[in-house]
Amino acid sequence: MRKLQFALFLLVPIVNFGVQFFADSPFSDDPENFIQPAGYAFSIWGPIFLGMIIYSWFQMKDERIESESLRKATIAGILAALASITFVPISYTDIQWLSLFNLLWHLSALIWLFVNLRKQIQLESNPNTKWYYLPTQMYLGWISAATAIGFALVIKDTSLVLSESTELLITAVVIAVLALVALLMISKNGGVSAIVIIWALIGVIVANSEYDVVKYSATAAIAVIAIGLVVAVRRKRALIYGE
Repeated sequence: MRKLQFALFLLVPIVNFGVQFFADSPFSDDPENFIQPAGYAFSIWGPIFLGMIIYSWFQMKDERIESESLRKATIAGILAALASITFVPISYTDIQWLSLFNLLWHLSALIWLFVNLRKQIQLESNPNTKWYYLPTQMYLGWISAATAIGFALVIKDTSLVLSESTELLITAVVIAVLALVALLMISKNGGVSAIVIIWALIGVIVANSEYDVVKYSATAAIAVIAIGLVVAVRRKRALIYGE
């Protein structure tokens, strides 16, 4: 299974980036929403894809400690890779609820991966293991933010007509939820995911700076997450798995 995981994560960037040579971007005609970050924020996919290739290569090494947690983590990784591969053809359908389903599949797989890697790392003797596991937390943090975008697109794509003030209020609530998710991740030794959520929120501010509700709610969320990270560091909590 670990060889299959590695092969799939090699395929992920080929499918996600390669399709751009043959077709236009599937996202150019998406409805606008206030939780969408600036385009540059999506460059994080490059480090995530590369990091997951390195992670899956590391998982094939003979020094890995066999356990039920490792087996489950591998299954979760395979499911996440399949979600990433299938997202490409789904995105071309312009069916927003189907894209959201894919993101929820993605998110569920990455949460399962995170839970099992937290257990597995306690069994490993290689002190560098956490660094090889770091990309999985980047992945989880970004998909958490992407799922919020997915929900916004589904709402925007419905026949329900919302006023701008209502959309801005919903956006503020979604941003608050992302901040709570980041704090939860920090409490579970997942500070890297929280940092990625900050990255996404900065992108949201850049893209929607003319809207005070978005700007100030995102800024407040970033401040709260940053305080959470500082407190975790001062208490000597691990930000990349560990105890």
